[in-house]
Amino acid sequence: MLLQFAEHTSDSVMTPARISPQRLRQRMEHLGTIGRGDSGGISRPPFSPAHVEAVHLVAQMMHEAGLDPGVDEFGNLIGHGAGEDGPVLLAGSHLDTVPNGGMFDGALGVVAAVEAAQALQEAGRHLRHRLVVIAFADEEGYAFDVGTLSSRALVGEIPRSRFGTLRDRSGQSLEAYLTARAHGLPLARIPERTAAYVELHVEQGPVLERMGRAVAAVESITGILRTTVTFEGRAAHAGTTPMTTRADALVGAAELVMAVRELALQHKDRAVGTVGRLSVHPGATNVIPGRVDLSVEFRSPDERELDDLRVAVEQRSQTIAGQQGLRVTVGSWDRSPPVPMDPGVRDAVVRALQTCGQPALTLLSWAGHDAGVLARYIPAGMIFVASTAGLSHSPQEHTPWEIAAIGTQVLVETLMILDNSNDPTRRLPVAYATR
Repeated sequence: MLLQFAEHTSDSVMTPARISPQRLRQRMEHLGTIGRGDSGGISRPPFSPAHVEAVHLVAQMMHEAGLDPGVDEFGNLIGHGAGEDGPVLLAGSHLDTVPNGGMFDGALGVVAAVEAAQALQEAGRHLRHRLVVIAFADEEGYAFDVGTLSSRALVGEIPRSRFGTLRDRSGQSLEAYLTARAHGLPLARIPERTAAYVELHVEQGPVLERMGRAVAAVESITGILRTTVTFEGRAAHAGTTPMTTRADALVGAAELVMAVRELALQHKDRAVGTVGRLSVHPGATNVIPGRVDLSVEFRSPDERELDDLRVAVEQRSQTIAGQQGLRVTVGSWDRSPPVPMDPGVRDAVVRALQTCGQPALTLLSWAGHDAGVLARYIPAGMIFVASTAGLSHSPQEHTPWEIAAIGTQVLVETLMILDNSNDPTRRLPVAYATR
């Protein structure tokens, strides 16, 4: 199959579809100026002015690549390629960032998909499946405390009934942002008939760099389990209240922070646990904390281990509360189960690696991605490119430009391989209001 594909794409048959590394870099650097702060980090919360500016810039890139851009009712930027109304190939990633994040996370996958479309157009390569590029609005989950929010809304996993109750830190609801449609772009939609979804993304870890490799196919995406735990005690004077009579909510929270670490370590290399946010009330230097809210997150490729960790946190929270004289509430768990990548898409990526002169390699993703959501419904796969020092969600996040270019060329080849496949097309359960 590899030999046949190599012959099919050789110069003697037709013009090869080659990306422009210079154009890819220029576009990425331009996009990387939007939302950049004094520290060099980028902050583009979904639907914020910086995010809207990024949507407009990428829409212009889509125009230049021969795509017709618009935004769907969930805030996702969508660029439709030319072609007949049949099953489509979908490629892309997300444009939002964590606070003070990096310029490659999500953005590289979007710009790479646009570059792939332009490379195919410039080479005169007309795919049997129409190519559609998507830039999801909210993948990070920072703004509304729901990871992969926009892709999950797209497929109906987050119902419209929640749009009015999901609020960001300014108090504005998701429904209000979507109703405002601040970008002003025309309405666009993802077709139900989708042959496959491919997402290029930075690894966000050190494995590829340590192996001396540039790019890999992703085997599966880890499961993620998140909740909020609230300890309530008794706010009191920090100077006049004896230590033995205190009901200090922060003490309970501190014990749970250590318990989350201990529980994850018990699962060795099969799980990680994080408390990433604490909110202390009333938050005064001379007042014993009366309430503390903290986030708890676990990740594991094994759903049974996630279940064990959920039960353990609930039990440990009750034990801590009893010992410290506190009340505790464990919120509902937001769950993204582990998802294997489609074998056919994974194999197409591996073949594309070899076509581009890269060794065949597959990795597990410990970060959640929109591909994990879509993979529950349609064939989906991912391409990882190396992250310098494994850093991500940081102003120091970086992928060498030559590696970004290799990954983008692998994406082009993957799309052409998938275009020649005869796998049956499944329907993506898009949750648009009217048809």
